[in-house]
Amino acid sequence: MKNKKIIFGIFAVVILLIPLYIIMSSESILENGHLHKIRLRGYDPFDPFRGKFLRLNYDNNIPCDVAVEKGKDAFVLLEKDSMGFSYFAFAQAEKPDHDDYIQAELLYVADGFTSIKIDNLTKYFINEDKAQEAERVVQGFTRERPNDIYVAIRVLDGEARLQDIFVEETPLLEYLESH
Repeated sequence: MKNKKIIFGIFAVVILLIPLYIIMSSESILENGHLHKIRLRGYDPFDPFRGKFLRLNYDNNIPCDVAVEKGKDAFVLLEKDSMGFSYFAFAQAEKPDHDDYIQAELLYVADGFTSIKIDNLTKYFINEDKAQEAERVVQGFTRERPNDIYVAIRVLDGEARLQDIFVEETPLLEYLESH
């Protein structure tokens, strides 16, 4: 009986440590990661189980190394353009020696180009009361003023976390409150 209690105690501690590790890892990336501003395209689907969110789309049709394969992970290099926006520059099979890269799954590979999948950068969950207005703002700015809207992400050791969506240098929720 005593062994069962010890095993249960160890199991309970492990169950508590896993979410704590995930939270601390994400916070570390958000605090210590390199900041990248990425242009976006967005639309607002509804998921009955998860609620309203903005699905964020990026220009992710990028050149790739011949050694990469569909369905496998690759290292996607981030570079900045003349306006300070980051973009996915190249996908390669080997880990780069600098920190500005994201490890991502390749959706397809054809004619030296690939499309990437980065799950934690494609959804921005938002209060249902503000979702429709947020969709309108994101769609309007991405069509008419794409340099005034971007997603800020933080990148550290191949991991990326979405920091916020910025409209005219203001976080999206603050922008919605003030307009």
